[in-house]
Amino acid sequence: MMDLKSIKTAIALQADQMDRLPVHVSAYCAFVSPWQRSRVDDIATDTGVIYQNTAAAGYKLASFSKTPGLAEEFRAGVAQLSGRTYFAPGRAPRFEIDGIAMFGIALGYQSLGSSKEETRWLVNCLEQSSEALSDDPWQCSFVRLGLNTLNDSEDFSDIDPVMTVAIKAAMSLTPTEEEYAAGWAHLLANVAEEEVSKVSAYQAVYEACAAALARLPFHGAGVAELIEILVGVSESMSHWTYEMTRRVKNVEPRRWEIDHEYHVQNLLWTILRPVFPDLIDEETLKKLGHKSARFDLGVPSLQTIIEVKFMRNRGQSELAKITEEVAADHSLYLREGTGFTRMIVFIWDEARQTEEYKTLRQGLESLLGVEKVIILPRPSRMERIPQS
Repeated sequence: MMDLKSIKTAIALQADQMDRLPVHVSAYCAFVSPWQRSRVDDIATDTGVIYQNTAAAGYKLASFSKTPGLAEEFRAGVAQLSGRTYFAPGRAPRFEIDGIAMFGIALGYQSLGSSKEETRWLVNCLEQSSEALSDDPWQCSFVRLGLNTLNDSEDFSDIDPVMTVAIKAAMSLTPTEEEYAAGWAHLLANVAEEEVSKVSAYQAVYEACAAALARLPFHGAGVAELIEILVGVSESMSHWTYEMTRRVKNVEPRRWEIDHEYHVQNLLWTILRPVFPDLIDEETLKKLGHKSARFDLGVPSLQTIIEVKFMRNRGQSELAKITEEVAADHSLYLREGTGFTRMIVFIWDEARQTEEYKTLRQGLESLLGVEKVIILPRPSRMERIPQS
């Protein structure tokens, strides 16, 4: 049996293989494979084949590409494509049997929040293509994915197992255990595959399954241990470097200042990462309408988000602000489909208003799924030196 390193080597692609691809296939590969995503902005969309250019623009939009004028380019392309007749007698089909192209355009429409009226022509084309490509499970999977995308459906029951895992991962959806298993089995059975669009999907499956494996709890550490570690940060700060006088000859005193939320996140990352190897930071969850949500720290194996807040000022307005922010984060992070079911709130209190902690904790912990609220007042030994 091949080990992970051997599998990863077997499904690697060379740069010249990507250079020979049609532009829309190249854009699809960059969209679906984490190994290729960094090149998405470099993919040109001026090949002269309008449907390929437009599909490539759709994949780039779905990949959050920063290419200037991309949305306008996509809209101009679909304006031309929507006026054409597909499956016309006596004319050889091209676009209408190119599943990768049709799915790319569906993704572009989704990224721009297009209306049902705008996408009706593509839905009609996809429905006909589904019948025409019924003997080609791979291409037909792209067609069905396009229909699912335009119909706001998450039904993957008729999709190729590899595509199910790859596309779910690319769209920030979480595959089921059965889907992971089926996708991995197909990868192992076809590790010698040479067709680039399939190999790119295998790369996505490899990364998704490896990440899922990493989410298994480490040495039995669970939520209780996570909370215990976070509560213990207060005592650990007694050894934090904050020197008022020189401790070593010829070495100036050092003060590791904590000035904002990102400093607190870095502190927690340093403490937690050795215990929870699947710890992730600044991850963006699946959109809620037009609203994106990005949490601070998360432990996927425990389905737990750690949200960090920096309480800078004293007073009721600051306390109310923190409460409102946590409530808003809670509603976005713990909704169905994110893969997270609980949240721990870690607050650094710069103003040391300890008399308010009980009320603040009780309020936030009354939110369903908020497991624990931990408040760390700025340690007294870290007294700021007034600026002269």
